[in-house]
Amino acid sequence: MTYADLSTKFRKFFELPTSPVAVKILRKIQDQPDKSPPMRFCEMVRRSAVYGESFIADLEGISCTNAELALGFTEPAYGEVYPRIKPADTKQVKVAPLEKTNFEPDVIVVIGNPRRIMRIATVLSQLQNREPVPVKFKGEFAVCGECTAIPLMEKRVNLSLLCNGARMFAGYRDDEIVIGFPLEAFKKIAEATEEEEITSALCGCIMDDLPKHAVKAIEKIGFGKGTDQFFGRFNSQIIRLYTPKDKKGKITTLTLYLPVRLKDRETAARADSIAMETLGKPILHRARENWLDIALPLELGESLSKASMRGEKFEAIVKNGIDLIIREAEKVKRKTAE
Repeated sequence: MTYADLSTKFRKFFELPTSPVAVKILRKIQDQPDKSPPMRFCEMVRRSAVYGESFIADLEGISCTNAELALGFTEPAYGEVYPRIKPADTKQVKVAPLEKTNFEPDVIVVIGNPRRIMRIATVLSQLQNREPVPVKFKGEFAVCGECTAIPLMEKRVNLSLLCNGARMFAGYRDDEIVIGFPLEAFKKIAEATEEEEITSALCGCIMDDLPKHAVKAIEKIGFGKGTDQFFGRFNSQIIRLYTPKDKKGKITTLTLYLPVRLKDRETAARADSIAMETLGKPILHRARENWLDIALPLELGESLSKASMRGEKFEAIVKNGIDLIIREAEKVKRKTAE
């Protein structure tokens, strides 16, 4: 998949009005730097995202001392500075819209409003077995340090609420925040958007958005309440229950989710192939690292608010679904072990 394809898929899925930005740190001078006046690195990134501009800058082309330190152009004179690229042997930095890049990026930087970044974080968490996404930010060294140096040096996604310099001098709006990805992490999340069916099914609503009687009805079945999901133990299996909204913003289905842990990636891939042969609709599945995710949408035929008031009928829909997903998961595990 080309960088242009990755950018298009990512932007369409997360409804981003601006381009993901590719950043490359060079330890050797490769190209003639821009002749434009010195500029803040964070401004380069925003102009690249919003206006499609590309930049090649050396030390003389960076106008912010924080960026000089964070991007590894210079060593700190007094004490340690964090975050920054080590060792400080950077000679040039390249910045370009991802769809126009002709180099392999080290980091991808994405600008968005909180709602869009929230959606990105939700999918990222799903790819990490629903684990929280740890981030470090302090309102300084924002785009250069928190969203470039940390993803590059620590090989992980990081978020920034930006800093005064970015907001005052580089044109970032009050409703914009930034997230930085190592290249491989960005590829993984962009490619995961191909699985829109299962990703949508595992997108739960915040509990405060649900009617209180619906929450009580689900808890009565044996589920506990999380932030955007319910969870419960049934037959020694931990099962999560999600309440996804349809395109009209209504909840007319529930989704049961059972992750099956396997020995390694190869075993997970084999289990996914077996699931493809043995599991029919409406059950969804995908291999993820050494896991096989199995999801079962439950059609309610009406809104969750109404369905959850139907007592035994509602309980039967959910309990039958629980029995089915456990039975089918065990079937796949058994065939995989043969």
